Amino acid sequence: MGRSVVARSVAAALTAMMATSLVLVGQGSAAPARPDRVPPSAVGLAPVTARQPVADPQPLPRKQGRVPLRRTALSGSGTAGPSALSATSDGSTSATAAATDKVALRALVVAVDDSDYGLPTWKSTLDRVGAAYDVLLTRSTPLTADTLVRADGVGRYDAILLTSNGLLYAENGGYVSGLDADEWNVLWAYERDYAVRQAVLYGSHGTWPEDYCLQAASEGAIGATPLKTALTAAGARVFDYLKPSAQVPVVESYVYRTAVRPDCSATPLLTAGNDTVGVLSPSADGRERMMLTFTSNQYLLQSDLLVYGLFRWASRGLFLGEQRHYLHVDVDDWFNSADHYYPDGHIESDPGYQMSAHDAYNVSLRQQALRQKYPLAGSLTLGMAYNGGDANLRAGVRCSPYGGVGQLTATTRCLANTFRWINHTLTHPEMNFTDYATSRSEIADNLAVAQRLGLPVDGSVLKTGEYSGLGVYNPDPNNDTDPPTDFGLTASNPEFLRAAHDLGVKYLHGNMSFPSHRPVCFNCGVTHPLDTSLTVVPDWPTNIAYHCTTPAEETAFYNSFYGPNGKFPYWPTNLTYNQVISAETDVAMSHLSSGSLYTHTFHIANLRDYGSGRTLLTDWLDSVLGKYSSYYAVPVLNLDWPALAKRSVSRNGHFAQLAAGVDGVFDRAAGTVTVSSPQAGTVTVSGARTADATTYGSEVSAPVTLSAGQPVAITASPLP
Repeated sequence: MGRSVVARSVAAALTAMMATSLVLVGQGSAAPARPDRVPPSAVGLAPVTARQPVADPQPLPRKQGRVPLRRTALSGSGTAGPSALSATSDGSTSATAAATDKVALRALVVAVDDSDYGLPTWKSTLDRVGAAYDVLLTRSTPLTADTLVRADGVGRYDAILLTSNGLLYAENGGYVSGLDADEWNVLWAYERDYAVRQAVLYGSHGTWPEDYCLQAASEGAIGATPLKTALTAAGARVFDYLKPSAQVPVVESYVYRTAVRPDCSATPLLTAGNDTVGVLSPSADGRERMMLTFTSNQYLLQSDLLVYGLFRWASRGLFLGEQRHYLHVDVDDWFNSADHYYPDGHIESDPGYQMSAHDAYNVSLRQQALRQKYPLAGSLTLGMAYNGGDANLRAGVRCSPYGGVGQLTATTRCLANTFRWINHTLTHPEMNFTDYATSRSEIADNLAVAQRLGLPVDGSVLKTGEYSGLGVYNPDPNNDTDPPTDFGLTASNPEFLRAAHDLGVKYLHGNMSFPSHRPVCFNCGVTHPLDTSLTVVPDWPTNIAYHCTTPAEETAFYNSFYGPNGKFPYWPTNLTYNQVISAETDVAMSHLSSGSLYTHTFHIANLRDYGSGRTLLTDWLDSVLGKYSSYYAVPVLNLDWPALAKRSVSRNGHFAQLAAGVDGVFDRAAGTVTVSSPQAGTVTVSGARTADATTYGSEVSAPVTLSAGQPVAITASPLP
């Protein structure tokens, strides 16, 4: 078989990489943290999860006094006001006959209105988890007992999540609360009667509407320079998925530095030096409350690190959905060759870059070294998308640590079980218009090569060259300069789809750069509209260019696009290689910390040993794993591709159950969660123990399979 050179123009080949990466910069030393500083799409495509401008963080409005606390219990129904409360004879807290020991696995987000700064942060966190929740906009919607309690006495919510502690907004020259005094008491009575916790995303010292036992130290806005905050011993127990020594960087925030008053029993959870910026504060009537004293918008690392923990604490770890952290990396074009970009900007395509046996063997050593260096990534295994048309089918089975291109196949056979192998078609053609016979042979013959070489490959997964065949292509086949057009999955090549289906393919790699490949729910897949047996599972692109092999090449390429004199100027100065890696791994870190399931894509040129065993890819991995390990105590999960794809399909089913109205109810007395749904399917429940349950740190979750209208009771495992 002849060697097939993969010749791509820079603009066309890098479309996927450039359209997404820069829009997700985090808080690294080189990257600006402001979410409103979004670079234009490098090639005209909409960014994948573009950071929309958000309002600058502001101090909270101030209101004097406090809401008088009524030690009363909820009645079963009624409107806000005295009729919603029934006092006991001695004025103490007591549940009425309507109250039960049962609460639904559902959160209530309490905000002022749609413009509330904290609303998107709560919603994005809950949507990532796959949690069930409602939003109460207090400026326009009254809070009543019926809002909180079902007719049968079951509490509607097991977590109350406030955007701010006072819910204040400007009106008639002053500030008013979205909840009046009666409504605050309805909410507090519910929390008392049903033992439901309250978490506040952003609050301050003061007594309105109630006192959190905090006194002022100082306050002010901070920008991109991080304020380092630390967990106390109590905070480490609450946020136990983080390292106890983790320093959470707070940026782009308004911060209230406070101190716990000595006459109170509140407990600091998060500190900035000697100041308290996160607190656990029981109320005067025994309710459990937690609050942060700084702003956090949904795009910041501090939100990923802390907001999930607020929700998990408030719900006691009992909720629909789950959060895990994943790191998947795939390398395209094994056995193939690549264009080669040089620091002066010229590109060689023939022969371009060809991978050697040494490079293959070296990356196996680097993979093992990363596992040892970062115990949280002990299962890290790279995925290799191979093109078997360039393999030597007569090669032996021998690793050649210092071998060249001619020894690559034998070394590959030697390393067959060291990596995971992905069918990338035999010769890497664009499959946008290939006929059935060509499509079938490209898929089937590549599997036959793997079988001949002893490479374990699951034929249910397919990655086409440049994600072709899935409705994204340039309408002018002679145009190698402009980016492709996303015509939608309905414009996929039907003959290619038919061949894939007939050969048992179930999962197709997509790309998050293309709107039609992006799922509508977090970590889901896209069911192909032309063949519902096929699911498109997208990859994350990166700006580690497909044709760069050394730091000098990558740095020159990156700055030629994003430097001050680049094609798409973004940075005020050219970056060094270390700054490029830091900026790119800030992007990847945002994926890891948010819980993204999807893989990151690289290419064989990024595996070249450019000196002392180092490669562009493993430099990237070293950086991102170093960042992750500095914050987290839980491992990064690394699944093989069939398991990854099945996980995405299960997320589709989970969100379908949420849309159908699946209901979970925690019975505190019985120690069970009962789940039911009007339609058959499977939903994931955190805090549930079944035979199929899995643990992750201190958390447990389980898939629960439901028949329509048939409740299923399972053992509850709440967190303290």
